[in-house]
Amino acid sequence: MALTLAEICFMILLQFFSAGFAEKIKSEIVNYLIQKFPERKVDYLIELKNRLENVGGFESCDVKVKVLGSGVNFRGYQTFKVLVSCEDSVREFFVSALVRTFENVVIAKKDLKRGEMVNSEEKVFDLFSLEKIETTFLRNDYVCDISKILGKKLKKVVRKGEIMFESYFDEPSLVKAGESVQVVMRVGNVRVETVGIAKNDGKLNEMVRILNPKSGKLFYGKVIGEKIVIVEIEN
Repeated sequence: MALTLAEICFMILLQFFSAGFAEKIKSEIVNYLIQKFPERKVDYLIELKNRLENVGGFESCDVKVKVLGSGVNFRGYQTFKVLVSCEDSVREFFVSALVRTFENVVIAKKDLKRGEMVNSEEKVFDLFSLEKIETTFLRNDYVCDISKILGKKLKKVVRKGEIMFESYFDEPSLVKAGESVQVVMRVGNVRVETVGIAKNDGKLNEMVRILNPKSGKLFYGKVIGEKIVIVEIEN
């Protein structure tokens, strides 16, 4: 059956409304995500995945849109609860969307060897660069903050142009077997310092065996700094 001119005009008007309404929803989703994840420096691109059939009757209104909630993530496929209001009419419904994210990510500037130490800011920027790429489907531990890898060493070989993940790095050993270490012994409020010999390597907050060179006795201490361990003794 042929459509009348009025019906064709209404359909065109509805398409324009739906397009404008969709842009409002996308904009509000972005605002919602920025407020929910203020620590993230992200550029968002929203792709709506369901048709907006639930907005019928609002075509002649100045529609107001508010996002009420979503899942726990800031990227990927998500469902958002949306409140739509116009004059005295209020409606809630759910919108499915793909939240595409673009962030500055740490990228290798050159081929890097296993064991490479990132021991200064100068070294960081010699080895790595920050490049804006799509992070929508990257695994969660990609590195955006240079400070998260400062003072660490690579656990694997890395190729030029490769994205850096936190799992690629390891905390260095602050105490090494055979080295002299400062031993802080604490009993209540009393603090005594002495020197011992580390019997094994230790990273920050790890327990290591320490040899007392005078008595020949072994004891355990917790690594709290470079060549420093603490021993807590109960009263």
